[in-house]
Amino acid sequence: MSAKLPNGIQYRKSKHVSPSRRQSISAFKMEKALRKNGFDLCHAVHESEYRVLKTPPTPAHKFEVTLEPDTFTEEKFALFNDYQRNVHKEPPSMISRSGFKGFLCSSPLIRTTRESGSPFGSYHQCYRVDGELVAIGVIDLLPHSVSAVYFIYRDDVSKWNFGKLGALREAALTIEEGLKYYYMGYYIHSCIKMRYKGDYSPQFVLDPETYDWDALDDDLRSRLDVRKYVSLSRERRLGIGAPTEKRAQDNTPETQSAPDADESESSNTTSSLFSTSMPGVLTASQVSTTMDLGKVRIRVRGVEADAEDLVTWTRDAIDSPYSIKGIIAELAATVGPEVLRGIVVEF
Repeated sequence: MSAKLPNGIQYRKSKHVSPSRRQSISAFKMEKALRKNGFDLCHAVHESEYRVLKTPPTPAHKFEVTLEPDTFTEEKFALFNDYQRNVHKEPPSMISRSGFKGFLCSSPLIRTTRESGSPFGSYHQCYRVDGELVAIGVIDLLPHSVSAVYFIYRDDVSKWNFGKLGALREAALTIEEGLKYYYMGYYIHSCIKMRYKGDYSPQFVLDPETYDWDALDDDLRSRLDVRKYVSLSRERRLGIGAPTEKRAQDNTPETQSAPDADESESSNTTSSLFSTSMPGVLTASQVSTTMDLGKVRIRVRGVEADAEDLVTWTRDAIDSPYSIKGIIAELAATVGPEVLRGIVVEF
């Protein structure tokens, strides 16, 4: 989708320059010359927005993008309804306001503002053309990343590739907010609707066994083409090479399965997360010394309280996987202290 398309051909062709703009022509030409030597993503994604356009002339359409709270509105539900029916072919009986609210609205991640002034929490990035909502990017703004949750668009604008536009804008938002990573969510190689994620580079996917990030390059793609389960660390350890060119072209499945239960250190589903030594997860000692779990907000049947207000709180151990303290402790170990402070855990 051309970033300038919403504004119309006449707007792009116009040579008119108002008196108030003449003084900025030199600076504009200099900026344009600099951009010829490289691509500025943040500049490009904002080019067509009405708020940055120079007028006159008046553009043919008014394109606006706003970052809004992830609250429910009838306008948003109407868009969700259209998307689910026309893109995912869901029957009307499977689409409801309550389902939309639970899925994409009112996240337990509390919205707040960082010391830098940047937003934190769950938001809807809303795209409007001439005042009509045509797309929504559901995102979480986290301590170090922008996490893409879901993207929906109106069926009659599908030819403009709003999904790709949304990905570019979210990548730009990551840069603008000074964050390190843009997390595009799950990648299922056999799912055609997810293949677009591989079009953006550099792109990395998580190794399911070591939790290392591997480049989604031609080597990894060739393995995913013919195997249902791929762990690069495991294949390298076992000396399993990339599939031959003929086998890859034939798309003939090779025998390669997930590790058996006795190969996995975490196969005991009744044990605590703290006993698995999982990479990237805080230990029980680190959780106990760096976080006050009792101050975590919980919500039970619509009523909020501190976790320590529970009668059983002092009796429970953090390595008990079936107690509320144990559940909160495992959550804390995976998300870290900064995200934990902005979470309400609902039971």
